[in-house]
Amino acid sequence: MNKWIKLLIIIVTIFCILLILKNLIKTNYKKEESGNTKSIKEIEDYILNINSYKAKIKVTVTSNKNVNFYELEQEVIGLQKVEQTALSPDDLKGIKIVYKDGTLEITNTNYNLTKIYKDYPYISNNGLFLTSFLEEYRKAEEKEIKEENGKIKMTYKNEKNKYNIKQVLYINKSNLRPENLQIYDVNNECKVDIVYNEIEFNI
Repeated sequence: MNKWIKLLIIIVTIFCILLILKNLIKTNYKKEESGNTKSIKEIEDYILNINSYKAKIKVTVTSNKNVNFYELEQEVIGLQKVEQTALSPDDLKGIKIVYKDGTLEITNTNYNLTKIYKDYPYISNNGLFLTSFLEEYRKAEEKEIKEENGKIKMTYKNEKNKYNIKQVLYINKSNLRPENLQIYDVNNECKVDIVYNEIEFNI
């Protein structure tokens, strides 16, 4: 066989292989970009079915005078157990709050100090917990879920508390994991901003 024909066959073969690889990469890219194919209603149902989770969060609290930053680790198992541990700042590091079966236990692991409160109201009814947002969202008369800037945005309003008039939860559309929870006051100023660094559902 003429060496030019052989060379032409090799070139055509390489071109075909590259073309196939290009199509495979393009197909996988599209699949990754599209993420899930759930409707807004299906996403809402999925998020509202979260009854337990474990997360590491960064919290920014803004008051009239200053801004404070906290890092916390949370674990919520339905109505059975709520646990929160402070990771920073240093003066709060190691303080652990555990609610279980109506008993609230506050421990400072740095000093081996523990305080126990019996018949304590359910602690996850607190703006810092994701399950609290979900419960209030379910009950809210004024609420909305929509896609905005590539994220799923869940919002509810509560006219009873001027310091917590509105809460907004932003969810990654691809993996359906919460990324950010914001709490607004009556002046529509964000007073609490929670960033979810790590989160695991239905543990």
